[in-house]
Order: sequence, then structure tokens, then C-alpha cells
Amino acid sequence: MKKALSACLGLLIVASAGAWARDEAPADVVSLLQKRCAGCHKGKTPAGGLRWETGRIAEAIDRPSAGMPGLKIIDTASPESSYILKKIRREAGIKGKPMPPLKALEAGELEILEAWILSLKRFPVPASAPGSPDGALLPGAAAGPAQADPGPGFDKPAFWGTLLLNLPTTTTPSKGDFLLRISHSFSDRVEEGFDDLFGLDSFANILFGLGYGITDNLTVTVGRARVYKEFEFGADWLIAEQVRTAGLPFSATLHGGISLATDPDPLLPDSPTEAKFFVAASLSRQFTRRLSVLVVPAFATNTNHWALDPGNTLSLGVGARYMVLNDLSIIAEWTPVVSGYKAIESGWGLGIEKKIGGHVFQVFVNNTLGLTKAQFLPGGDLRLGDFDFRLGFNIFRTF
Repeated sequence: MKKALSACLGLLIVASAGAWARDEAPADVVSLLQKRCAGCHKGKTPAGGLRWETGRIAEAIDRPSAGMPGLKIIDTASPESSYILKKIRREAGIKGKPMPPLKALEAGELEILEAWILSLKRFPVPASAPGSPDGALLPGAAAGPAQADPGPGFDKPAFWGTLLLNLPTTTTPSKGDFLLRISHSFSDRVEEGFDDLFGLDSFANILFGLGYGITDNLTVTVGRARVYKEFEFGADWLIAEQVRTAGLPFSATLHGGISLATDPDPLLPDSPTEAKFFVAASLSRQFTRRLSVLVVPAFATNTNHWALDPGNTLSLGVGARYMVLNDLSIIAEWTPVVSGYKAIESGWGLGIEKKIGGHVFQVFVNNTLGLTKAQFLPGGDLRLGDFDFRLGFNIFRTF
């Protein structure tokens, strides 16, 4: 009789553990994590490498924390010692910011997470329970840590933004994410001095863009630049990720699309809309946690569309990011024209980048005014040798 009861109990335990592994967590816990945590802890590059999205919550079970590897994020052997509890309770001795960083959990929210984590206590059951080895779990407990996707080998991605400055990177939004882009490039030179507020008083080329992740690998984008009132429609396809794709030592993304210059020639008010096609391939390699390098061969048509004989441009851009502090980086790029139409000088830029939550901020100096692919690939009108450059910035926000 005792053996029969033990066997039934074991079967119930295994069945319950399997159900939890499928359902991950109670609905109120899932809802809370989506509301308060998943805004930053989601996608291909989640904060701290930890994802709190539906279907990924179990990855935190019995997993060492990034901030303090000696402690587990959720510890089923000793739930009270779980590092996530220390973070959300805002206890002393944690590394980095408490969570959530801006607004602490309310008392009711804290109780929900505490009750769930403490319920994951691991208890042994009789070894004689059929199909249940020693150390099986009680109902409601995790069947073991879920296996996360293999990472690229670093806790930071090669590039935070979808643009280095103007050059497209290998980064794409996650599935279902919207990406807002706001770009400014001021026309006057910094050398104009204080009377012109170092160029900030001048006309600016402004681009507003929106992207959407159809999948983790495929993104569609649309944007509109002030210069030429040019609309740009594009697509980005991430075809390989460093290490994750067959162990390749680099990432690769293809870009393609069309831009339409709708502002007529002032000398020909009835001139038609000019179409410009572009294609590019971004190849990146992350050498260390801090250093990443980018190479971008690109081609655009009709880049000098107002000329009687408009030309095409073939360029080979190179760039790099070096992270000097946590999520604060120096970024630089150079885009020499290989053949075809070229402006006065090949494009270049140097700036700083800061990642804050779902935002990426970039402030830089460069010599180009153009913001669409067809506008910036031919280069700029300011010569580096004359120490001429203008100010610009990019803002990216993921929703």
C-alpha cells in the first residue's frame, strides 16, 4: 500500500513539474513580468542577457546571475537566496541598479513574485517512485533550468544601433518590435563659431524613420528625409550571427530598397520624382566585449539625380565601436567611394554612443549632410584636411 501511494505521488509530482515547464509560471506572474520587466529584458539583446518574455521565463531558473555569479537568479534549492529577490527588494550588497530601476514594485506586485519564487522549493521524493529519480520536484516546481539560446560569446552585442553613424550595422530589431529613428545633420560647419552656435543655428537635414521586425531576422523600414523630401523604403535581412550560425566568426546582414526624391528641380518645377535603388551588405565581427568592427560594401543608383547624366555610386565603408564604459562607446566610420559619382570628400564621422534602456543615443561630427543611403554614400562637401565638420545626432527607440 505504501509503495502504491509513493508511486502515485511520484507520478503526480512528475506530471505537475512537466506542466509547469510548459506553462512556465502562473498567469499573474507572467503578466507582472511582462508589465514591469520585459520592456528591457526582451529580444535578442536583453538587459543583462536575461529575458522575461512569455516562453523564456524558465531560463532564469537555477541560472547564475550576471552581476554576482555566486548567486542564482532563481535558486530552487534556496529560494530565499535568489538574487532576483535581492534586486526587487532593493537590498544592500547587490551589484548595479535595483530592479525595476525607475520605480520599485508595489507591495502587491512584490508579494506575487515572492510567493511564486518561494513556491519553487526543491524537495526530494522517494527513489522508488516510478520514473522519478531522487531530487524530483514538488508540484509547481521547475523541472530544471531551461536552456537559453547559445549567445555570441559576449554579454553585449557588436552594435547597439541599426546604424553606426550612417553605415547600416548587422543589428536588427527583434520580432514584433517597432524601431523609431530620428536623425539630424546640421548644414553649417562647427567652425562658423559661436555666432552660429557652432552650426546648430543652421538648416538641418532631418530624417524620421520607422522599422518593424517581421521576424528576428527580417525588418522592413520607411523613412523621410528633409533634403530632396526623399522617402526611403527598405528591408534588412540578418542572414548570419557570429557564433550562433554554424560557428561563423562574423555576422552578416543584407540591406536593400528604394528611395524617392520628391522635391522638384528648382529650375524644372515639373520635373518627375527621382527613384534611387540601393543594396548593401554589412559584415561585422566582435573581437572582444568592447571592440567591434564593421565592413559595408554598398551600391546606389542615381546618386546625383539632378545632373544631366546622373551617376551611380559604389562604396566600401568601414567602421568600429569601442566601449569605454558600461554602454558608453566611441564610434567611427569612413566610407570611401570605389567608383562612380563622388562628392568632394569621402564620408567620415566620429562620435559617442550611449545605450539607455530601449534608447540608443549617438552624437557625432561628420562631413556629410545626407541621411538616406543614396544621399550619404557619395560622401560629403567638407574636407577633413581643412578641419571642416558639422554636428549631427541619431536617436533610436525600440518599442
